[in-house]
Amino acid sequence: MKPMPTTIRARARNNCAPRSQPRFDNPNAPPEATNESLTEWPTEEQILDVSKKLAKISRMAIRAEAHGDYFHSGELAYQMHEIILATAQLFERGQRLRRKSNGD
Repeated sequence: MKPMPTTIRARARNNCAPRSQPRFDNPNAPPEATNESLTEWPTEEQILDVSKKLAKISRMAIRAEAHGDYFHSGELAYQMHEIILATAQLFERGQRLRRKSNGD
């Protein structure tokens, strides 16, 4: 009988099935870029829809405050300010990225 390589012999002894996935030299290497791994960006329509909804929420909160509901209108105003601040920060990060890619 011809001796089997150690890995096959060990698998046979332990009744393990051979690996279904191939081994790679560098397990820390990132996967190859495919269409499935690309970032999904929101469409222009989705962005405009969010903008319209924020404007509607603002109008509803102003009406609520006029009717004396200061708690909910204040909470909405706070959240809107947070969204505006986050948008400004996101815009600034995009500007820095653009300057970096242009070599400035």
